[in-house]
Amino acid sequence: MATLEETAFDFRSDTVTLPTQAMRAAMAEAEMGDDVYGEDPSVNALQDHIASLTGMEAALFFPTGSMANLAALMCHTQPGSMMFTGFLSHIKRYELGGYARIAGLSLTDIDDQQGFLNLEQLQERWSPDIYYMTQAGIVCVENTHNIGGGLVYPVQELIDLRRFTREKKVPIHMDGARLWHAAVAQDRPLTDWTRHVDSVMMSVSKGLGAPVGSVLAASQATVDQARIQRKLLGGGMRQAGMLAAGARYAVDNHLPLLERDHTRCREVYGAIKNLFWLKAVEPQTNILIFKTEKPEAVAMTQWLAEQGLRCLPLAADRVRLVFHLNLSDEACERAIDKIKEWGRDR
Repeated sequence: MATLEETAFDFRSDTVTLPTQAMRAAMAEAEMGDDVYGEDPSVNALQDHIASLTGMEAALFFPTGSMANLAALMCHTQPGSMMFTGFLSHIKRYELGGYARIAGLSLTDIDDQQGFLNLEQLQERWSPDIYYMTQAGIVCVENTHNIGGGLVYPVQELIDLRRFTREKKVPIHMDGARLWHAAVAQDRPLTDWTRHVDSVMMSVSKGLGAPVGSVLAASQATVDQARIQRKLLGGGMRQAGMLAAGARYAVDNHLPLLERDHTRCREVYGAIKNLFWLKAVEPQTNILIFKTEKPEAVAMTQWLAEQGLRCLPLAADRVRLVFHLNLSDEACERAIDKIKEWGRDR
């Protein structure tokens, strides 16, 4: 008998995507070398390609986005300095405090409920340049914003933020795990955002569907330092060309598919937005979050799982659905039907 995992439509995250047969073939045929020595041709080609796409001098392949984010913090800052980031940001909430435990940073969080940092609040919380006060070391932004519901960071907001941080001589790091989605949603090049930051992390194992990996792009000097930090954190992979080949295949072939994910996300939103017992955030990309009238997200997602739909409870009254390349029109239709069915007795 098939298990729930085998029969369910999985909306929990786009991290559940599986490589296609064509991607597996590309991985099987990859040229490989020792990447710790910088001798893996497939890794080097991927890094050069991402550097070109982002307009950065160099890039570095990491096993995970959390490690790439942490390495960036360690490159840009000194222990004891302050990190400014969003209250709802992934780097604060879902990376186990690495900024404090390993990078030695303290934290000031800023309102980011609209998907971008509130610049006025950031300016108010910025420490004066006095030697006995904790000084700002880095500002981190997230694009697209996961807990915000896949919101795209407005370019003008980033320009305004950059103007302020440049005056303060403080770098900006972008957690761009889903930056690909921002580019597709607004039909803009990645450089419209990346030219305004000092470093950017981009995942290839979420919506693009590669099995493993993220890439950090920055200046050559920062990437040289990040290579050291990657080794320190245990991320030096040897014959990583197989993984890099999967990542390159995903970038070259799956980017156009993200638009389909956005369309499906909007269709499900349109079908449930007027249900009286929930309040949904209008999606901009591939993430749909809705708030339930009662604190019943766990019970609801458990019931949905029994109906063949795996969704994620974000809080007592919030549910998330993420759309990705392994979902079908049938999955979206079932999501609509079952969400409505749950609410009929409400």
